[in-house]
Amino acid sequence: MTMKLRAAQILLPAASLLAFLTIWQIVGSRIDPLLFAPPTRVWEAAQALWASGELVEAGRVTLGTLTVGYVLAILVGLPVGIAMGSWRRIGDLVSPYFYGIFSTPRVVVVPLVIVWLGVGFPARVFLVFLWSMIAVASSTADGVRNARPDLIEVSRSFGTSMTQRVRHVILPGSIPFVLSGLKVGAERAVVGVVIAEMFLQLTGLGGLLQERSQRFDTAGMLVAVAVIAIIGTILITLLDLLEQQFSTWKKA
Repeated sequence: MTMKLRAAQILLPAASLLAFLTIWQIVGSRIDPLLFAPPTRVWEAAQALWASGELVEAGRVTLGTLTVGYVLAILVGLPVGIAMGSWRRIGDLVSPYFYGIFSTPRVVVVPLVIVWLGVGFPARVFLVFLWSMIAVASSTADGVRNARPDLIEVSRSFGTSMTQRVRHVILPGSIPFVLSGLKVGAERAVVGVVIAEMFLQLTGLGGLLQERSQRFDTAGMLVAVAVIAIIGTILITLLDLLEQQFSTWKKA
């Protein structure tokens, strides 16, 4: 049964991808090349960009910014979320600001970031970090607030410190919320890095997308879009696998 389930998990996405590419090829072949491009032309454009080194360099820049911004978001967001969830006054104080920033379109903040940090690497990292950190912190805070009160009381009765309670009781019980926040934060990070590269400094995959759009190179644009989508898919898939590991651990 497990073998059949695993086979289905592989075959169904593969069949779906094949059907998608087939439809894309048929539709794309019948549309003006300036407006759309079929997979065959996108593949040819990808090979040309790879051979020239543009795609490799753009991917390297984007991954570098994304990694630094997302890791910083996790390192800051987890302790901030724990503090917000553990002490109600901190949560009440910080949450309205987080909600306001989280609901503000990132493009609106770009002019301020340019004034504060310029258009270089720190500014791009900041845009990735800001919204991603808020997602991680908010979800972690929700997890801490939903931790089992009976386990917390038992730990207190044994005279544990706040640090010990957070490490051994509160945080393990908050894992589903934390992982949910990490996934939302990852999505926000990918969007943030593309916006930063398109509106701050034409670099990375976002810069490649913008530059190809100015040339009306639809195939080149779709190459950048496809690579960005692949990066996001890999990141979310890795987090899903991590979530499955924790689910197995909890059942055990």
